[in-house]
Amino acid sequence: MREHPVWPVLLRVAAGLVWLFQGYPQLANRNAFLGDGFGRTVQPMASGNPWSFYRAFLDNVVLSHAALFSYLTLVGNVAVGVCLVVGLLTPYAALVGIFLNVNYALAAGWMTRTDYSLNGLLIVIELLIIATAAGRTAGVDALLSSAPARSRARRSW
Repeated sequence: MREHPVWPVLLRVAAGLVWLFQGYPQLANRNAFLGDGFGRTVQPMASGNPWSFYRAFLDNVVLSHAALFSYLTLVGNVAVGVCLVVGLLTPYAALVGIFLNVNYALAAGWMTRTDYSLNGLLIVIELLIIATAAGRTAGVDALLSSAPARSRARRSW
């Protein structure tokens, strides 16, 4: 039997908790966050953003469709967090997390250096989660991947 290290699971759960920690205020105050609240949050990020291509994206796409992007942000943060904590669709959740981290770093990283650092750290952790197949140990992915093997063993009897 192959030994599975526990550190990738700890990284996966920790990253998932960070995502849930970020998504909880949005979920708890969804009336303030969704729609106009999201637009008020993104407006300062767009107005002084030093990345001209990203400033144009925030102004022309995100702020023009603030209601849609507020829901996408809320659902994305919570879904990535839940999937990483329970180990469900782990590599896909980590890829979505990387996509979100890159966007958050481009949007707000210039405002505080800690935003770049946190997003960069999460990207590294999410890459490690993918590389170590962290969902295949102590997660729903592990249960789902072992289910076909059990059913094949029963059929061979």
